[in-house]
Amino acid sequence: MIRGLVISMSITMVLVFGLLFALLAGLSFYFNLGIFATVGLAIGLGVFQWAIGPSIVRWSTNMNPLNREEFPWIEETTHDICIKNNVKIPKITIANTSMPNAFVFGRTSNSATLTLTRGLLNTLTKDEVRGVIAHEIGHIKHNDMVVMTIISVIPTIAYFIALSTMFGGRSRNQGGAAVLIGVGAFAVYFITNLLILYFSRLREFYADNFAGRQVKPSILANALAKITYGLSLQKQEAKNSTLRSFYAVDPISSSYEVTKFSSYYKDQHISEVEVKNAMDWERKSIFSKFGEIFRTHPLTYKRIDKLYQMEKEFS
Repeated sequence: MIRGLVISMSITMVLVFGLLFALLAGLSFYFNLGIFATVGLAIGLGVFQWAIGPSIVRWSTNMNPLNREEFPWIEETTHDICIKNNVKIPKITIANTSMPNAFVFGRTSNSATLTLTRGLLNTLTKDEVRGVIAHEIGHIKHNDMVVMTIISVIPTIAYFIALSTMFGGRSRNQGGAAVLIGVGAFAVYFITNLLILYFSRLREFYADNFAGRQVKPSILANALAKITYGLSLQKQEAKNSTLRSFYAVDPISSSYEVTKFSSYYKDQHISEVEVKNAMDWERKSIFSKFGEIFRTHPLTYKRIDKLYQMEKEFS
């Protein structure tokens, strides 16, 4: 499983950057900018986004440092998993929101911050929270927050190029070529967006696999079920989320994933039968399968299936 994920992520990254540099090469040739100036612009945009990203996350989230006296076991769990896997221990914060979720962010894996929400701590058992913590540490281990921040600027560059070429007021003789480049840039914008979303889904599987090696895989599976299907009750707050790609579970997509079964989860207690029913509905839903290509996270039933399969391999 791990080897397949690594190969898929590598191919996706090659395609994303290949499309970007093909577009930049065409642009630099047309405008006679020189490839170095064009690539420098792209790198500059990426570095800028990487530099200000953590500040934006802190500004847009109501978070406070972890109170060690209130939750001593959170710090202990984080330290144990990090030390075991040679990961620098992140800062730990608690976000004051009722949404059950968690995420990590930072400029590098050595300056990462792990954030757990109040909703997560109120909904999950301690063991399930430990599984979620392990998942997030997996993202730190793999430098996912840095990679995703940098590559997410690629569609933005393509969109900027498309607008500037198609509506940049070129002369009549240059107009045809400019429109052609603009159409190509829009195509790159759309394709790279889909590739980055696919890469994001792969990184979630990769982090799940890491967590499944730190805790019992079925424990993380239960946590994902509670988070996902609990978020179906948090629609309004989920719609307002600006951090969806950072979360352990996408709060926007999950809010619609199992609306049909939302009545099961009013007490925030989910039985194995209820999880199975929701997964079966999700598995059979054509709309869910099509919509997955536009999602930052895989369908939850796929993640749970892989964790259950992982547990069978360990037994």
